[in-house]
Amino acid sequence: MKPRIPVFLLILMLIPACSQVGTSARENMFQNKTFVHLYFETEEECLAAQPEPDFFHNCHQQIDFMKDKKVRIMLTDILWDGTYKTQGNLIILTFEPNFEIPTGEIVFEIINPSLLIKTGDNTIWKKISGDSIWK
Repeated sequence: MKPRIPVFLLILMLIPACSQVGTSARENMFQNKTFVHLYFETEEECLAAQPEPDFFHNCHQQIDFMKDKKVRIMLTDILWDGTYKTQGNLIILTFEPNFEIPTGEIVFEIINPSLLIKTGDNTIWKKISGDSIWK
């Protein structure tokens, strides 16, 4: 009778290991994080590249991962709201199709928790640390 108890406990421990906990943990890893793709190395370069005082070109693109698998992306000067999910080493963002995201989907490869690569154009997106995109 004694040998069956450890086997039973082992089975109970293995069942949760096969669940979706890993996927949820990976998705939660991005919750409340912001990633940017910078067009310029420094803020000074960005400001120097502006054509005139009354018109401002964007210096970056930005993704905000929020709670409940919600995401917001800024590619130009428009904010698009959607959802995200992880699948292996990918993050798949889904939006209503629009003129900036015609297919309604953007895919990023997860390089590490602080670095993503957009698969469509291989641009590098870095996690913001602190309160500035330039750090």
